[in-house]
Amino acid sequence: MSELLVRNAFWAGIISACSMPLGSLTSLFWHPRNRILAFLMAFGGGALLAALVIDLVGSATEKGHLLELVIGTISGSIVFTLTNQIINNSGGFLRKPSTTLLHLTQKEARRFEQRVSRFKRIDLFRDLEKSLRQKLVQFLLVTQYPKDAIIYRKGDPSESLYIIERGGVELRDPQAGFHPLACLSSNDTFGKMSFLTGCPHQTIAVATEDTKLEILTRSDFESMLQISERLAQNMASFLQGEDVTHYLQHRHGLSLRQAKDWVALAVQSLHQKGIIPAAVEITHKPHEFLSLALQIRRFPIFKNLSPDELEEIADRLIYRQQEDGFVFFQPKEFSDRLYIIHEGEVEIVYPKSLQKMPIVLESGDVFGELSFITGAAHTVTAIAKTDVKVWVFKKQYFVEMLQQSRTLEDNVRDFLERPKVKDYLQTRQNFEPTKAGQWVQKALETMNASHLIPSATAMAGAVEEHKNAPMAIWLGLLMDGIPEALTIGAHLAVAPLSPSLLAGLFIANYPEAFSSSQGMKQQGFSIPRIFFMWFSIMLVTGILSALGTVLFSDVPDSAISLLGSIAAGAMLTVISETMLPEAYAKGGSIVGISTILGFLVIILIRSSAPY
Repeated sequence: MSELLVRNAFWAGIISACSMPLGSLTSLFWHPRNRILAFLMAFGGGALLAALVIDLVGSATEKGHLLELVIGTISGSIVFTLTNQIINNSGGFLRKPSTTLLHLTQKEARRFEQRVSRFKRIDLFRDLEKSLRQKLVQFLLVTQYPKDAIIYRKGDPSESLYIIERGGVELRDPQAGFHPLACLSSNDTFGKMSFLTGCPHQTIAVATEDTKLEILTRSDFESMLQISERLAQNMASFLQGEDVTHYLQHRHGLSLRQAKDWVALAVQSLHQKGIIPAAVEITHKPHEFLSLALQIRRFPIFKNLSPDELEEIADRLIYRQQEDGFVFFQPKEFSDRLYIIHEGEVEIVYPKSLQKMPIVLESGDVFGELSFITGAAHTVTAIAKTDVKVWVFKKQYFVEMLQQSRTLEDNVRDFLERPKVKDYLQTRQNFEPTKAGQWVQKALETMNASHLIPSATAMAGAVEEHKNAPMAIWLGLLMDGIPEALTIGAHLAVAPLSPSLLAGLFIANYPEAFSSSQGMKQQGFSIPRIFFMWFSIMLVTGILSALGTVLFSDVPDSAISLLGSIAAGAMLTVISETMLPEAYAKGGSIVGISTILGFLVIILIRSSAPY
């Protein structure tokens, strides 16, 4: 084995991979539209596909190594898929948009099946057809609560059934000195009795750890009652059971006659209309709110809303009366509700800044608005200075209205652009200036894309989810390059390297690095780190190419065909799983013609190359 051949292999590997750092550098100043990026990716996929078919698959076929071709391509695909899955589970899926999309799609599909099976644990849904349980799962809202967050309080309307996907919840009983009534964990359901009778909650639900909940709303449940006779029958049987009568008597003070009368009314309404009237009504005082809505200060999100939109909000507000000295919230408590003062005064105290004078709020003022809108924990204490009457706007209802009302969305966007939001994140949530600006920008971008406002708290802790992501991403990038590097070395060991194979690898590597670099920037990776990742992959590709020349210098042609087939199987899997799906997601129908053009370019290079 000559030193010249090893050097040639090294430089061939460098040439094939130098388009990687070039692609990462290009992404710094060029931000093409998705269709252009899709064209580049599909073009690269077509070029790589042609190179694999001609130089690896075609070569093995010409030599009669069909068994090696079959075994190699299948083995290469399987090994790549399994290794890729291991790396992705450690955070390596973040290396490019296509792997991110694939990983999250597969993860969501698994979660969907788990949620369907969880409904079988609930008596009411156990004997339903699987298609109906799948429809119920499609209605589910998924919400995360940090440790010690209050999910609902006594007196809150029960318009949701809660299922614990991950974490723990403790139910506390105000009638027994707030002692724990039940400690719940994954797959457990709570809020069921209040949910099905329409009564306000009589317990307090607190997250005992970071908890992820699946929520079925009452309106979605009633829509299923109207199309599923089996579910309606199960519901009627449940309502006529002794547990419901006992609950209404002992938790809500109804007499036995009142409880039985409501059950009869509920069963009749269920059969006739497919809805269940509330056994105990909740006070809303909508008319009083409507007369005050346009005068609300500090958080003017209700301005310019139509009368119908204001009425819908008014019907969802909870009206509360609290005595002098009542504490609405304290620092570090999770924020899931906005407070609007109707009568009385509320004092806002700054525990960390005792020299700062408390603020006294009165009728028409809103409080808790900054932590409510950013999803951050409270940093102040809100205390009733007098007997006070307030409306409570829960985050769940706010999110629902935000998705339905363009005017409300515009009002919230205007509020987010105010300097006070960025100042709040910096001075009260200890965000760095750039991080505060990033959150505001991200919130505005997601709203423009019709998504929900990201939680500032979630953003601050996002990097903790995959602590090993940078190394996993690097290994993922390396794994994509190993087959091509060894193939270059092995082919040079027995014959001159085909220009079409070198060109196909070079062309394919550029859009892959370009797209991945943009994705990594969105994940918060610095520009020097991104460039170093791709530059190091280029160097490793050159070294592995040289190593391949040494390792495969004295092996038979059948072994070279087997190695080439393994590489072909791995790279064909990359094309089919990541390159072309990502290109289609970004550019749609343009993928077909751009793939063909990339394929034809390699054919032309192959045809014009001297041999």
